[in-house]
Parts: sequence; structure tokens; C-alpha cells
Amino acid sequence: MPDLPEEKRRKIEPWPSFGPGRGERKGDNGLALRAVAQVADATRQDALRAGPIASGIAFLDHMIDQLNSHAQLRVSLQVWRGDTCLQPHSNESHTSGCDGQVAALAGAALGAAVKELLESGHNERRAIGGSFRFCAPLDEAFTDLRLEFPKAGETASSAEIDLAPYGCFPAAGRRRIGSFRTELTEVVLRSFAEALGATLKVRKIRGDNAHHIVEATFKSLARCLRAALDAFSGAGAAAAAPSAPRRGGKQRSTKETSIDVSLDLDAAVEAGAEGLCTGLNFLDALLARLRVASGIELRASCRGDTWIDDHHSTEDVMITVGKALAEALGDKAGCTRMAWAEGREGSAQVLCVMDLSNRPSFCSDLRLHVRDEEFVDDVSVEMIHHCFESFVMNALMTVHLLQVPSAEAISARHVALAAAQAMGAALKQCIALDPRRGGVTASSKGTLSK
Repeated sequence: MPDLPEEKRRKIEPWPSFGPGRGERKGDNGLALRAVAQVADATRQDALRAGPIASGIAFLDHMIDQLNSHAQLRVSLQVWRGDTCLQPHSNESHTSGCDGQVAALAGAALGAAVKELLESGHNERRAIGGSFRFCAPLDEAFTDLRLEFPKAGETASSAEIDLAPYGCFPAAGRRRIGSFRTELTEVVLRSFAEALGATLKVRKIRGDNAHHIVEATFKSLARCLRAALDAFSGAGAAAAAPSAPRRGGKQRSTKETSIDVSLDLDAAVEAGAEGLCTGLNFLDALLARLRVASGIELRASCRGDTWIDDHHSTEDVMITVGKALAEALGDKAGCTRMAWAEGREGSAQVLCVMDLSNRPSFCSDLRLHVRDEEFVDDVSVEMIHHCFESFVMNALMTVHLLQVPSAEAISARHVALAAAQAMGAALKQCIALDPRRGGVTASSKGTLSK
């Protein structure tokens, strides 16, 4: 997590947190390798600044830095070779041929440091254990990670890691990302989980880009760690009130449609389809489901050329809703930013993984064709995918929709409504303002590029 400006840090109310943790691991192969990790809960008023991260594998350093931004920790990692302390932005561990040993030592040192942090307080909650899950999306990739802490007296099981192949070019996957051997991803994660005393399970759901697969994994790990810290301390932060209204309004007029959309991220939400009049009943139903699940007050009206067909109205309404949402979110500073949620309708179950990334991307495997339907009420089935895509791309989000397999032949209506429910529920979490961030963007870059 980036350091907060002093004027913002003073506004933050104290809440339960943990003391710092330190972990050290030494190699036993004559190379005199040593890794020292230090972590602190960044939500503490007295938390030290994040220190250097220098494993001698630059890409690994970038991945570890995700714990600063997404776990709200202050992390430092230093690796020594003999009396020489490796420097940031270095790939010396790779060029000297000791990267495998460094990866294991770095993962173990970090795990030991987090374990010591957790043991610094709130042991009564820690003793009952807990299971935490997060799915972080990056463009075309996302991974599903679970971190399970055993109850006191029980032992964690071995890590389960299923991420290969790392990308699709070449067909067998990449062997390296920069100087980082992709096979070392598993080494780092296993060493971390073993030293932490937790069971780590992660699998790749989608991913054609090796960098994104690994980064999504470390972001998911970081978010699971934050969830664990909050659960064990009892400090789950209630959403903060915005310092200024978060509203958006857009009008769009073409030869085909005339549209007016307004939304308020923090106003009371109306149930049903009141205030939604797009000229298409099923589009109104989808927007109503999205509105209620997200907690966003949304109004939309459209006069469109429905005497031709539903295409122009469906597309243009969702484009306009997306643009209004992007306007209301502004720079997204202080937002939780990433979330996942599930939606259900009838037998349909859909998982949505969302990131307010400002890098629009939409991936979906919704099985809308199972019953070979042409329409859901007055909206053509072929427009449902396009409807969600138009919304996501214009809201500047990254979204994955994943339909949970079922033996039943599920109607397109139920699939679409479940998807809208999941998207709304994920959006509600993403737009929530985390008071501990003090208006700082949840990004290792410090900003979300537009």
C-alpha cells in the first residue's frame, strides 16, 4: 500500500491491527544465501514505511510488491549473498544461477514474517482458523485462490497449485518472464504457505498471457491475506462515506436512439423497474437486477427504433450506462477496486470477477445457446453478450463472467439474470470506499491509467 500523505493519515480512525513480523531463512548449499523479510500492517498509524524489495529477480520483486498495494501491508525483502546485499532492480540471482534457492528462501521468509505478524495479537480468533478466497482478474486472465488457516492444534495440508501452462506462446507455455523462471512460481508459493502454516490452493481459470497469470495469482494472494487479517482482528472496515457526491449522468442522441441515464453510487436504491424505461422489457429487468444488487440508484430512459429491432436500443443504453458509471467513479481513489461475486437465478449460477481497472476487457463463457432460443421476451439472445460487453467496456472495467457447469438445459433468461446479479454484487464491493486507504488508489502503480 503506498504511503499516505500526512494530512490523510491523521483523518483515519484507529482500529484493531497487528504488530510487525520478521522472517529469516538461510541457504545450506555453501553460497551463503540469506533472505530477510519484514512486514507490517499498513493500517496502523505507526506503521513503518515499506522497505526495499530486492531478491535479485526483478519480476519476483514486482509480484511481492502486490502485497503492499492489495494486502495493505508494508513489505520489505532483502537477500544477501555472503556479505553482499542484493539491490533492487537487479537480476543477479538469475545471472549467478541461484534463483531457485532464492525463490524458496524468499517465499519462506515472507511466510514466516506474516506468521509472526498474525501471532502478534488476536490469537483467540486466529485459533479457530478460517478460509479465504479471492479471484483477481487481469485482462484475459484470472485465477482462483484459497488460503485456509487450520484450527489450533491442526496442521495445514500441502499446497495445490495448478497454473501451467504459463501462456500459450509457445504452445507449452513460457519458461521465463524476464529473468524469472515460471516454474519458480510454485516454489515461491509452496515455501510461503508452508512457512505461514496455511493451506494454499490456486488454479488458473483463464489466461493466455504468462505475466498476467502470475500477477493475478499474487494479487489474489494479497487480497486473501487482507481478508484474513481483517477476520482475525475483527477489523473489517465499514465502507466510508464519500467526501463528495459520486454521481454520473449521460445523454446520447443518434438517428436511432435518444437516451438519458443518471446514477448515484451512494443514494437509496429503488426496487423493481421504477425509473427504467428503455422500451425493452427484458433490458429493464436486467438493469433492475443490476441496480438492486449493486446498491446504485440508476435511472434510464430510451426512445429507440424498436420498430426495426432491439439492437440499437440495447447497445446504446448499455454504452450510456457504462459511461455514466465511469463518470461517477472518477479516479476511483479509495475504492476497494477488485471483487468477485456469484449470482443465481433458477438453476443458473454465474461467477463475476471484476476490477475497476481503467483497462476495459470483457471475457464470458455464458452458455446462452443451450435451449436454442432466439429471444428472451423482446430482447434477442444474441444481444445479451453484447449488452454486458457494451456496459463493461464503457465503464472502463475488467470483467470475467464464468457460468458454473450444470447438467440442466438452463434458459437464456435465467443465465442473463444470474449474470446481472453477479455483476451488480461484485460492483457493490468494488465501489465501496475503504477508509483505511485514505483516498489512495489500490494499485502498485499508485494510479489507474486512463
